[in-house]
Amino acid sequence: MSETILPLILDGLLVVLLLATIVYAMILNRKLNRLRGNHDEMEVFVDKLNVACARAESATAGLRNAGENGKTVFKESASKAEALRDELAFLVERADIVAGRLATASEGTKVVPSEAQAQGSAAKPEAARKPASKRPAPAARRGQDAGRAKESARTGRAAPADDSASPRSEAEEELLKALRNAR
Repeated sequence: MSETILPLILDGLLVVLLLATIVYAMILNRKLNRLRGNHDEMEVFVDKLNVACARAESATAGLRNAGENGKTVFKESASKAEALRDELAFLVERADIVAGRLATASEGTKVVPSEAQAQGSAAKPEAARKPASKRPAPAARRGQDAGRAKESARTGRAAPADDSASPRSEAEEELLKALRNAR
């Protein structure tokens, strides 16, 4: 009996495995049919992807060209700006030298405020007629004006107006006005 049962069990096991294989083959066949049906859709998708890649490549090339053009324009603008900066630095240096010369030239002149000038000319006509070299200027005033002129020349700013301590001449006022307008 054991001799007839063993081959029967093996045949039953073989039938079950064959049935499992058939079921798996049917499932696999359905998936392959779906894939074949989607093949047309996949071709359309791949074509669209190729068109998008071509557009991206042309856009990249356009951006690269625009970047190169912008780089060239920027370099030209930068070189012009550097030239202007150098020219302005030269002009500022020259203005400092001229301001220093004006400060040293104005040290020997007596400065009379406009209000006091009208009163002074009526009260002291002989003092107004004296040449600038013969009129003594107070030493404290000369040192203060020279220091202010050097400070304004060094910083590029006009010294603050202090009419009570040191009135300015017309030339100094015009120079200060010109410097303010230049800013």
